[in-house]
Amino acid sequence: MADARRIEKIQVLGREILAEIIARELQFPDGALVTVTRLEVSPDLYYARAFVSVLSREPAAEKIVLDELARSIGVIQREFNRRLRMRPVPKITFEIDREEKRRERIEKLLSDTE
Repeated sequence: MADARRIEKIQVLGREILAEIIARELQFPDGALVTVTRLEVSPDLYYARAFVSVLSREPAAEKIVLDELARSIGVIQREFNRRLRMRPVPKITFEIDREEKRRERIEKLLSDTE
């Protein structure tokens, strides 16, 4: 069981590493912009959930991006393992960040009322 400060450091560094890997290694259709918004690492450091936001004109872009991330998980995980330099290295899964979408919608509603 890792302490909270170590987990926080791993989350910050891991998010930056994942963002770089995704930007460098993957191509998404229709110019979709993919951002790693946060990384949640389990207390035992064996698992990490990476939350991504997707900006695209394509309505099905989120599914396409998640499919591409799942298809490329081997390359992503291998590079993540190499760059993170710790043991154990968390096993990554990807999810769409619904909180980010909710925040954007609230900001838009607030700006529309002004």
